[in-house]
Amino acid sequence: MKIALICPSNMLFMPYVDNYVKILKENEVDFTIINWDRLHLGQEGNILSYKDKKVGHQRGYLSYYRYSRFIVRQLKHSEFDKVIVFGIQLTYFLKAYLQKRYKENYIMDIRDYNKSLKLFTIKKSIDSSFFTTISSPGYKEWLPTSSKYVINHNTTVKNIGKLERPILKSVGRPLNISYVGTITNLDVNLQLIHELQNNPDYFLKFHGDGMINEDIEQYVKEKEIHNVSVKGRYQKNEEVWLYKQADLVNMLLFSDHINNRTCLSNRLYNAVIHGKPLLSLNNTYLSDVIEQYKLGLVVDSLGEISQKLNQYVNNFNEAEYEKGREAFLHTVIEENANFKMRLEELISGDTSKYKRGDE
Repeated sequence: MKIALICPSNMLFMPYVDNYVKILKENEVDFTIINWDRLHLGQEGNILSYKDKKVGHQRGYLSYYRYSRFIVRQLKHSEFDKVIVFGIQLTYFLKAYLQKRYKENYIMDIRDYNKSLKLFTIKKSIDSSFFTTISSPGYKEWLPTSSKYVINHNTTVKNIGKLERPILKSVGRPLNISYVGTITNLDVNLQLIHELQNNPDYFLKFHGDGMINEDIEQYVKEKEIHNVSVKGRYQKNEEVWLYKQADLVNMLLFSDHINNRTCLSNRLYNAVIHGKPLLSLNNTYLSDVIEQYKLGLVVDSLGEISQKLNQYVNNFNEAEYEKGREAFLHTVIEENANFKMRLEELISGDTSKYKRGDE
């Protein structure tokens, strides 16, 4: 059996692909990753890379169309038995081929909302899939009703036996509020910086690649703000250390966009594993999770954020936090175990009764 994993970007920005890769390797499955090397970084291992003349994250309709033609050529040439396709955009461009050639033999993986959803009836693609992975239950708000959804959280944690103890109350000042990952959402982060600028009790750290890095740096320079740093891209093996250096983790999102209202970020899981409370704005699915499991501070606005942070830190309840994060991680581990079981059904199950269409 041969499986293709079809990715819309550089692997650096798709850590969740490893959730599949680890299971495929455990089951000794022959697989190939087809990826779009948008930044011309070069790839290693069993990867078929596509490059166009552009260098950068953003791409338009025509670029996606050309990449989709490359994908179809690779699928036909290598005669893959099953396919895992990541993202709504690629699903749109590949929908006819997938439904005809790989009905009930492909997985669609959805990690965020995209406006291309308005261009086609995604329910047909979902119904034709073996199952459709979603990274947040909140996505059911804007996806059609279906029994095909399987949740896969953006983490590979398998047990809660060796969690790091939260030490928020024992740290000195300033407290580090860290953003770790691809840096987005300029407006909310500039507002946070404005509210805490040159406050000796807090230091804001931004670690990661992002299209807004230069904007943040320019703002900090113009306003002569000295308690903010932007470090840029980091290596994967540095990530644990970056979380260890944090006291709280920045999860701020305005609720004015459907993706912000419904997503669950990698930072949620990493922060919880490392015992770092989260900072979030209200009225999102993420804030509901944080409040339900007592994983951090949820505020209605960033006004008087310094006072709210001080109150939270001074009254931090470690026992309550520990109880909540254990309950949260139990749920995550159970849902990821179900995802693993379903993926192994695709690997080993007989789906031949769903006859493929002719080429």
